[in-house]
Amino acid sequence: MFELNFADLLDSGHELMRGKKLIDWDQLHEALRSYYSTRGRHGKPIRLMVGLHLLKHHYNCSDERAVEELHENAYWQSFCGFKCFQRGQIVEATTLVKFRDRIGVEGMQHIETALLNHWHSKGLVKTRRVAVDSTAQPKNIAYPTDADLLYRIRERIVKQVKRVRQTIGLKKPFRSFARVSRKVLLNIKKLYCNQPDKRQQKIKELLSMANRVVRQASRISNSLYARGHKDAGRKLNQLVSVGRRVVNQTRQVLKGEKPDRRLYAIHEHKVAAIKKGKANKPCEFGSLVSLTINDDGMILSHAEYQQNISDSKTVGKVVNRMKANTGQRPDVLAGDRGFDQSYKKQECCRRRWGVKRLAIAKKGKKPHRDSDAPWFKKALMQRVKIEPIIGHLKADHRMDRCRYKGPEGDTTNVVWAAAAWNMRKATRIHAVKQAKAQKRKAKCAA
Repeated sequence: MFELNFADLLDSGHELMRGKKLIDWDQLHEALRSYYSTRGRHGKPIRLMVGLHLLKHHYNCSDERAVEELHENAYWQSFCGFKCFQRGQIVEATTLVKFRDRIGVEGMQHIETALLNHWHSKGLVKTRRVAVDSTAQPKNIAYPTDADLLYRIRERIVKQVKRVRQTIGLKKPFRSFARVSRKVLLNIKKLYCNQPDKRQQKIKELLSMANRVVRQASRISNSLYARGHKDAGRKLNQLVSVGRRVVNQTRQVLKGEKPDRRLYAIHEHKVAAIKKGKANKPCEFGSLVSLTINDDGMILSHAEYQQNISDSKTVGKVVNRMKANTGQRPDVLAGDRGFDQSYKKQECCRRRWGVKRLAIAKKGKKPHRDSDAPWFKKALMQRVKIEPIIGHLKADHRMDRCRYKGPEGDTTNVVWAAAAWNMRKATRIHAVKQAKAQKRKAKCAA
């Protein structure tokens, strides 16, 4: 009874105080309640976890920093549903990881749909004209080279064998090539960076060492299975399979061949090489993300791909996802020259997507047949807005590097980044509408 409520202390015009009123927390609770069990200890409140993730991507901070800010910032606590300031331990950083694992990608999409549906019912989301574009979302990996991959997989196998020796005990001899491989890697990176012949020769030496370690580890994993230690044998066998894949693809590269399914990271097997034709970053390693925005700059849908596909093949998925999020399909869809196809294909795609008009600029010198139409010009002018939005998502909302694991992590990162961006846009749009309504009311009263 002696606590001071946030309503008496905090500024009601703050962005977070206005933003929390535009979110239907009860609808989010109904959408996610199926992921919680009625048995055992109760989990953290849904509003707390969803609000903390929105704030994390809104202010571009890590899990640990988000938890620290929650314990320090009164506006953050009010946004997450607390009525007065909390002085004890509210949540730990690992709880955020458990929440993401609990709801998965399906739960993330439920959150996105609930938010967009609520804002659409309030008249804050326009769906008549949209723009589409694609971008690369890099994964949190180092730049992949054959020498680094060989050295890392050898290092991981050696560490796993040492763990097996400590827990189970092995009498078989095992050569790790620790000092020799480190010296060879330093020579590749420092001495022979401008000498391709000597660098290739050193890579072959590193390849033979990694191959030797993989073969030794394979024999050890077989002996572990024979002795009944299936868990230890399974972990080592997984590393052996990855090591064989790295060795085989390095052999193909040294022969001048192109591997079919190239491995770019030891801990992320499905990372793809995305080439967007840009001078500053000719190739990025991660996933391809397709986005859809309206005239106000709100992100209505998105789709992620673990391969470098053409832009025209990504439109159907984002249009269907937009229908699921808002209940409507766009009347006009605009895109850049990367989405260009023949008129016949565009007409077939337009019917299949359920769109009335397509405003896609043609490649080459010959203009589009509808380039003089007012709706076509207006759509292309509005399409340009998506470029700075992609820049803000990467610079301000953690889409510059995906730190979540796996393909599901790519979708998770885009969902929270888009939700944080949409919350900011919806708050500003609602503030403008309220100001216009008050001005109109004052004018009528006068």
